[in-house]
Amino acid sequence: MVTPLIIILIFVILNRVLFKDNRKTLLFTFFALYLVIVYRITGLPDSMHINFRPRFQLIPFYGIVDDAFNCALNVFLFIPFGFFITALWRDFFSCKNAVLTSMGFSLFIETLQILCPRLTDVNDIITNTLGGFLGFCLIRVFTKSDPKLFRSPFKKRECVLVFGTTFSILFFINPIIVKFLVDVRLLINRL
Repeated sequence: MVTPLIIILIFVILNRVLFKDNRKTLLFTFFALYLVIVYRITGLPDSMHINFRPRFQLIPFYGIVDDAFNCALNVFLFIPFGFFITALWRDFFSCKNAVLTSMGFSLFIETLQILCPRLTDVNDIITNTLGGFLGFCLIRVFTKSDPKLFRSPFKKRECVLVFGTTFSILFFINPIIVKFLVDVRLLINRL
């Protein structure tokens, strides 16, 4: 519950200092909050909870039929990703760029899962990338009637800023704040 508040506060500050555009800040904040959801669902570690016990499944499509429900969830998890990056940044308004970015983000997640007791699975990369592609296709459907509908002139470096800010908050700042709040609660309970 603390993380969304921190994200909103940071992006309000970024708007005052850097963006100076309320619409842009609102869209970036929604994207950052989506990234928080992905971070939580995928069970990524934070700086205070690193547990290096790597487990790998590196054979493409192995067990994918038995795990069809999880694969479907991975696809649905990444549809908003493909939608957001294509809608917000012109540089990703090509199938190749949207798919490669979705694959790169999925690879980032799977690599971070090495630092927690989660399975790093190549099938997750495949299904997440498919979800990103479907999000891209969704934008293309919307833009058939109005090609400029979602093609915002935001800069690619702002995409990196949104990712970097969000994951820095989740990995470094949030665990410190949560620990502080837990310690305060324990202190209050002792009184």
